Amino acid sequence: EELLSVIETATFTVPGTATMYRGRLYLSTSFVCYMSPNHRGCRITLPLAAVRRIERANSVDSYGLQCYELTITVWHQMSIAFRVPSTSNECNGWCDSLRGQLKSMVEEQQFAKTHHTALARYTLKAFCKTCASEHLLAQSDSAASGDVYADCLGKTFGFPGDPTTQKEKPKTKYWIKYMREYGRNLTVIRRAEFDRLIRVGLPNCLRGEIWELSSGAMHLRFQNRGVYEKHVNDYLDHPGPCAEEIEKDLNRSLPEYAGYQAPEGIDALRRVLNAYSLRDAELGYCQAMNIVASTMLIFMTEEQVFWTLSVMCDRMVPGYYSPSMYGASLDQSIFQSLVEETMPSLARSFKRHDIQLSIACLPWFLTLFVNSMPLVYALRVLDCFFLEGPKILFQIGLAILKINGGALLEAADDGTFMYILKEYYGTLGDSAYPDSKNARARQVTRFHELLYVAYSDFPRITHARIEELRRSHQLRIVHSVEEFSKRTFLRNVIDASGFTKEQLSLLYDRYYSVLFYSRSHQRDGATGLTKSESDEKILLDVIGFARFMYEISSWM
Repeated sequence: EELLSVIETATFTVPGTATMYRGRLYLSTSFVCYMSPNHRGCRITLPLAAVRRIERANSVDSYGLQCYELTITVWHQMSIAFRVPSTSNECNGWCDSLRGQLKSMVEEQQFAKTHHTALARYTLKAFCKTCASEHLLAQSDSAASGDVYADCLGKTFGFPGDPTTQKEKPKTKYWIKYMREYGRNLTVIRRAEFDRLIRVGLPNCLRGEIWELSSGAMHLRFQNRGVYEKHVNDYLDHPGPCAEEIEKDLNRSLPEYAGYQAPEGIDALRRVLNAYSLRDAELGYCQAMNIVASTMLIFMTEEQVFWTLSVMCDRMVPGYYSPSMYGASLDQSIFQSLVEETMPSLARSFKRHDIQLSIACLPWFLTLFVNSMPLVYALRVLDCFFLEGPKILFQIGLAILKINGGALLEAADDGTFMYILKEYYGTLGDSAYPDSKNARARQVTRFHELLYVAYSDFPRITHARIEELRRSHQLRIVHSVEEFSKRTFLRNVIDASGFTKEQLSLLYDRYYSVLFYSRSHQRDGATGLTKSESDEKILLDVIGFARFMYEISSWM
């Protein structure tokens, strides 16, 4: 994907309202995007295939100044209008680039029809049929009852929690209203209300689609249809190196859920995990990935889970599921520093009693709280996670420690620490104010309190802050991971051939130093390594071996 053109100042008027936003209008190879910078702004990501018509006309803005009005009519018959200053030359270049991209797209579509090829990138109608929002709106239009769920495990085995307690019907009505006014799936306008509806909890019928949409995985699936099926077929023909390890973990994945007590659920999870391990052969498979994938399969199709897992591992929590889990270790280090910054008394107490924070907190990050909280509440955390990224994991973790701070200050060992948190998780559905005379206050649960504390007490935990902390902590974590790998390797050496520990350590450092520089010159960007190719990653070629001998020998 390549960025082609940008209009720095564009005013967007929300359809059917007088609300206006100022932001930037982007054009890439396959998308038209708009982003308003303030926290109550809006975001739009339109595939070019969803554009049905675009018009440019002279107009006047709210200040009486001359401007261009760009009106884009999308697949769902919604018109989106942008106003651009007429003095800006960016508009002409942007429109020319868009015209060229649309022309190329039409030519590709015509070629596909003539030669009977499956040009999945532009077949929007078939793609929309896989989205629950289309069925939900069609059903509400016809006032008929029917199935609106995607082909997920929840459709067959049921969804966690009680629909009445979780207010499924009211939430669904709000989403229907929003989608009628501001679009759906590939053409949705994401306003502040979109974010608010996610934070109050998603209805089960839309949870999978909104996870996919808010994470960006929906656009990957749209552009890469057929890729998942290819990887599944490759796995069925030639199981990858991770197949055996995946098989061991299948029955440990949400065993309390009925879907994973049946072959349908186990088979679906097996296909997804093996397909992903083939897509990213370098990462492969890591424990805890099965927990997250099995949770997503309750609400999403296998293909949706595959692409959402890809976005999560590549962009949202990179390195969490690598063999060394350096990403999770990095975020644990950051979390420890945030605890010291925001709750110094609690941090000192942990240090005084030698309480290891990572014992409880590492599973929070690896399983995204699925293995810690009751599932109905972990799903609410996942709603926020796919919307806002990993910062919510830090905010929720800090809020848990703050709410339980008084009890945790009395903890003198790891066992007591874990017991306090376990007891707290069991009370998340209880009223936070059971003795209040206000009926509405009594309805506020301890989970509602947790979310409130997370957002109100830790607003400085932003995406930019997390990225900055990741950069500052990265070198130390990478060094500690390398040191751990080195100690493990040297400890497992059976025959030292007369070398001392110090000499073996020196040989190890020299060898991997030469290997690193050899590989850096040979790197070609390939990711699809076979098992034998993966083994060769730690082997030196003739030139590398000669350099290694030169490094360790005084006589060369």
